[in-house]
Amino acid sequence: MKKFWNYIFKYKLLFFARIITISLAALSVIAFDFIMGFIVDIFANAEIHKFVPIIIASIALIIILFITEYIDGCVMSSYIKNTVNYLRTDIFSKILNKDIKDFSLDNSGKYISILYNDLKIIEDSLLNNIFQVISSFISFTISLAFLFSISPTIVIFIAIFGTLGFVIPNALSKKLVIEKNNFSNNLEDITSVTKDLFSGFEVIKGFNIGHRINTIFKNSSNAVEFSKKKCSILEAIIRGFSLSFSVTIYLGVLILGGYLMNKGEISVGTAIIIIQLSTHIVGPVKISISLINQIKSVSLIVDKIDDILSDSSSDIEELSLKKFEKNIEVKNLNFSYSDERKALNNININFEKNKKYAIVGESGSGKSTLIKLLMRYYKNYTGDILIDNKDLQKIFSYDLYKNISMIQQNVFMFDDSIKENIKLYSDYSDEEVLEICNRSGLSNLISSLPNGINSSVGENGNKLSGGEKQRIAIARSLINNTNLLILDESTSALDNETAYNLESSLLSINDLTLIVVTHKLIKNILVSYDEIIVMKDGMIIERGKFDDLIDLKGYFYSLYYLQNEKV
Repeated sequence: MKKFWNYIFKYKLLFFARIITISLAALSVIAFDFIMGFIVDIFANAEIHKFVPIIIASIALIIILFITEYIDGCVMSSYIKNTVNYLRTDIFSKILNKDIKDFSLDNSGKYISILYNDLKIIEDSLLNNIFQVISSFISFTISLAFLFSISPTIVIFIAIFGTLGFVIPNALSKKLVIEKNNFSNNLEDITSVTKDLFSGFEVIKGFNIGHRINTIFKNSSNAVEFSKKKCSILEAIIRGFSLSFSVTIYLGVLILGGYLMNKGEISVGTAIIIIQLSTHIVGPVKISISLINQIKSVSLIVDKIDDILSDSSSDIEELSLKKFEKNIEVKNLNFSYSDERKALNNININFEKNKKYAIVGESGSGKSTLIKLLMRYYKNYTGDILIDNKDLQKIFSYDLYKNISMIQQNVFMFDDSIKENIKLYSDYSDEEVLEICNRSGLSNLISSLPNGINSSVGENGNKLSGGEKQRIAIARSLINNTNLLILDESTSALDNETAYNLESSLLSINDLTLIVVTHKLIKNILVSYDEIIVMKDGMIIERGKFDDLIDLKGYFYSLYYLQNEKV
């Protein structure tokens, strides 16, 4: 919670400007209480000559109150907008800074829920309420000071019952904190469930399980509404206590004021002032009890956000890599997704600049895991990965991904145009994009679309085929002009002819280091690689050029002929 206060005070000028405006508004309202009392005394004492000045003062006060409220509204809206936007942007940035493994530990629906549901709860229950509590405190303090100057007895009475009004509801606040956190967790769950169910829409329709999915969603929705109901009941109980004590205070002040007026110690106008001031004491007491408990109720939600904001990589990025010059050296590399078995076991390999490498093996052999480690998707490995003799862990992220691009089997598409999905919002001209489209086999697609490269791909590329998406993924890597290109089964969705032409064009680029994970064992392609790396059970068991591996008649030989016999 402590770290979170840095965000609350991020915009100090707006924060303290708001305190000034609500203080002026409180003073203006209290001034009206005195004017009401003065007007009653003017008529009671027949002091008509004082009537015009008091009316002029009232008009001036109305104008001041209007201006103050207007400025207060502008300041408050600016403060909330800036603070929430800064907080949401910072949380989003911290989420993006996670490595792949840490990010994937939670459903992405959780992050979406935090960015929108939890921040909305914090805005309503914390940010807005803080100023209401401050406003109530200012009204309470000013009114109490004036009331004390009139009757210390009334102030003592208010202090006793006001204290009781805070103590008793406070006992329920811990329960409210727990229920508010449960509500937040249930919002996370339903966001994650909804996201997953919509993502699996084709499966739901294809297997006719809509009725079961409705039940799953209904249960999640019921959990959300049940936890919300429990929070509302607790808040209602707290409001009930605060209202009871407020009414007690109000009645007590009214009776004491009437008693003092009956004894002739105060005038009728002063009695009215006392009654009016008591409303600015009773009201803040009633509101503050509820608001303070609401503020405290979000403490666990704030702690959850604090965990994200304080989450930072333990690695120190301190090495630059202006240009990939020499090699990637992997030494004694071991990695596990879980404790049950190793995904990679004692990998040693050297990828030299401008050479071409094919990594082959059956599913689960560790091919994709190896290249993910080369891309620094996971950091909890043992051994060393060195790029130009520099520790991969310590290279600045910007430099690393400027030099290395990776095309994966499952291609993500932004809901934007083909052009933006290729250049990824960088400053490339249309001519450069079209030239890359030609190189990646997209020319026929572009010419068939009425808007060409400006055509929308739809949500995650749902207007494109799998092969077209992979061509776009290859185009986005080619336009980036990186020195080292990694393909993870990137031609799997392409027909053999297109895959052959594309892979051949990449192999012909002399100043490109190419690492390709493939299951297509096509001789005319494989003979062009400088080295074929054969993996099995997380280990490299064979390596060499195509003809050498065939002559060896080992594991690769079996894989190659088994696949080609099936064909």
